[in-house]
Amino acid sequence: QPEVDVAGNDIMPKEMFFVVDCSGSMSGQPIEVAKETVRQFVRGMNPGDSFQIIRFSEDASGMSDHPLENTPENVATGISYINSLEGEGGTMMIEGIKAALDFPHDPERLRFVCFLTDGYIGNEVEILREIHRRLGASRIFSFGIGAAVNRYLIDHMAKAGRGAVAYLGPRD
Repeated sequence: QPEVDVAGNDIMPKEMFFVVDCSGSMSGQPIEVAKETVRQFVRGMNPGDSFQIIRFSEDASGMSDHPLENTPENVATGISYINSLEGEGGTMMIEGIKAALDFPHDPERLRFVCFLTDGYIGNEVEILREIHRRLGASRIFSFGIGAAVNRYLIDHMAKAGRGAVAYLGPRD
């Protein structure tokens, strides 16, 4: 059983990838919940961690061309990027999957990919197939946002990604 108190230098550095659904169905409260969640994650990273924020709707794009080191300046850059996200357009979740899982992996860090979405899509089989094809050493943590989340997809993303799932309501 792991120790309760772990020294900071005993914690393996992580690459934290935050993949945020910015489609039209996320407009309003869902995108605000997603943004606050990612802000808390970015502020709570350990020394030695790095991070990347990827937004997706009809396509996907990253905050940077490489993960940023956890420094006060880079955290401020990440928060600014998070604050600029808006919900609009269609939902091509497969683009967010590809963008996060195809990114070159830092072998010195554990890769955690956190997907935040309402999951309003119908191509679950294709998405899960791409996760299996591209996962490698990454772990996927899926966060379903809103009252009518596609639980089948969110649950199976975490299961396929050897991670965990959580659901966030409008006040979470």
